[in-house]
Amino acid sequence: MLTGHCLCGAVDYEFHAKPKSLTICHCGMCRRWHGALGAYANGNAADYRIQGAEHIRWFQSSDDAERGFCSRCGSKLFWREKGGQGGMDVTAGSLDQPTGLSTTAHIWVAHKGDYYAIEDAVPQFVESSTGAAIQGKPRPPVEIDYATRHGQCLCGAVDLTIRGPMRQVVWCHCGQCLDWHGHFPGYTASRWDNIDVKGGESLAWYQSSDQARRGFCSVCGSSLFWEPAHKQHVSICAGALDLPTGLTTAKHIFVEDKADYYNLSRDAERVPGSMAANPVTF
Repeated sequence: MLTGHCLCGAVDYEFHAKPKSLTICHCGMCRRWHGALGAYANGNAADYRIQGAEHIRWFQSSDDAERGFCSRCGSKLFWREKGGQGGMDVTAGSLDQPTGLSTTAHIWVAHKGDYYAIEDAVPQFVESSTGAAIQGKPRPPVEIDYATRHGQCLCGAVDLTIRGPMRQVVWCHCGQCLDWHGHFPGYTASRWDNIDVKGGESLAWYQSSDQARRGFCSVCGSSLFWEPAHKQHVSICAGALDLPTGLTTAKHIFVEDKADYYNLSRDAERVPGSMAANPVTF
């Protein structure tokens, strides 16, 4: 049995099955919704015992699928077939550690973001792993200094335009980020003065610590912001940005807290804690 929960604890669950696969999804819908990549352990609706299910909000993201998130804190939890009677996958990052699982495939790699490289040796598939062609090595990230960048949540209720320079992407492996995003996220950053937000009435905030709060779309649940208490700048989920972003990966932080179901390349710059001692400027 596997167990897991959302960041605020309003929803916790037991998963009474052994997943046949754990896939990392690079499709644009997952990147927008998670603000990260989608990492899912497969299962069926009957496999779960959920406490606090009344706090789960379901967003229909396609004709045949729904995504479930905690309405209080915005944590990404489930993907299920429409109607909730068939297949239902759980986000790997929301599982309690250690999971004892490992990544079995990368899927929809043809749609991957331009700001990262795939750093492990797990099989990669162009689209779904079911009968799909194996993907060749994707093109590496290339830094381009765009004057403006655009982004939005999955449903489009919250829309962003960012002007000027943005920080290169930092990937965070802390437990809070894993719980909230459902996988480890990549964040860029800018100053609020350079960001135009449309649909701010749909933006919800969760105070995740004394030092920061997290912003998500209350309609679809998409992760958008991590705002430090000083508010001199705000971190923006790279997955929310339209491609191409022109950004590249700067480093990985809190790697001592990383989950057990994925591996990182030894070539990736790693910091055991926060960026405080070695910040990335913009």
